[in-house]
Amino acid sequence: MPVIRRRKSEFPDLPMIIVIPCYKEPDAIQTVRSLFRCGRGDFKVEIIVLVNSYGIDSDEVIEINRRSYREISGIASESNTGNFFVTPVWVDNLPGHQTGAGLPRKLGMDEAIRHFRGDKSGILVSLNADCLVEKNYLTEIYRNFRQYDLNSATIAFHHPVEHLDKTDPLRQATVQYEMYLHYYRSALAYCGYPYPYFTVGSAFAVTAETYAKVGGMGKQQSGEDFYFLQKVFPLGKTKFIDTTCVYPAARISDRVPFGTGTALQKMLNENATVKMTYRFEAFKSLKMLFDNLDSFFKQPSETVETFIRHLPEYLFLFLQEDQFTGKIAEMNRHTATLPSFRKRFFNYFNAFKIIKYLNFVHPCYLAFGDVESQARLFFHR
Repeated sequence: MPVIRRRKSEFPDLPMIIVIPCYKEPDAIQTVRSLFRCGRGDFKVEIIVLVNSYGIDSDEVIEINRRSYREISGIASESNTGNFFVTPVWVDNLPGHQTGAGLPRKLGMDEAIRHFRGDKSGILVSLNADCLVEKNYLTEIYRNFRQYDLNSATIAFHHPVEHLDKTDPLRQATVQYEMYLHYYRSALAYCGYPYPYFTVGSAFAVTAETYAKVGGMGKQQSGEDFYFLQKVFPLGKTKFIDTTCVYPAARISDRVPFGTGTALQKMLNENATVKMTYRFEAFKSLKMLFDNLDSFFKQPSETVETFIRHLPEYLFLFLQEDQFTGKIAEMNRHTATLPSFRKRFFNYFNAFKIIKYLNFVHPCYLAFGDVESQARLFFHR
């Protein structure tokens, strides 16, 4: 594990820490300034900016990182106060094969946990170095966590493209991709999945206790936010905060296998500014299964098998291949109440299983549809 070298900090008692991984981000200082422009309550806030580089990086990348570190150190010297301050952290020579945000985000969050000095209620906020935030960003996150005693929260986001011409391919692709994210989340809620939340790395927060309970952030090259949050959501007390907003930059990227930047790059490379997505019909079929979940409790396997055979063929075939009837029988053997049965079921039929199902169905049984038409079908159902 690399050694973290940071500027001196007194580590005062802190109720909130913002963690920002920063790699090859020439405009990271704008994100920090956006936070300094935020309204402030009567609570202390630290911003940890973890400037990171890899053993395989070029001199150009290293210089961009050094400039970011110098600029953020400058604003720390000029503007830090006892109640609101930024801590630049320099980490170099990370393993070259892990070039996503996973390891840096983990290092930054692990460092933040140490700064909380055992305070389980400390609010750990994840942000990226290409974002701006609303002026009420800090106060709204703090208010929601304290008012609702939250374990975690996801935060509203919007990729600003209004400054681009309506015919600009980047604007068109971004609008389509953001529409897809909202459609997918809404479809999950519609079909009865209990954790229909966004999993965007620049727009979530958890308590220090929650972070520790799930074993912290993973080191995945990409999608570390998704994997982490799938462990967090089942703990409960999660809320979508829509009274403030994060504004990630709309830009292309080939740095990681998936994510917003990669999706935009793929759409532009294929000259496909119309985003294709899973058909609403697939979610309607899943709703039929989830709506009848309670009827599987303490029922013989024959009853469950009879029910799933009357589902749409592609869903039945997926469940059959997944040995669904046997899984239900096992759940019934190990649960005594309906709530515990439901919890065990969604630990099994989780977000990963839903994606597996959707990829099983498309395009073999259902053709992908354009996101506008599928969203229209959903919102006008």
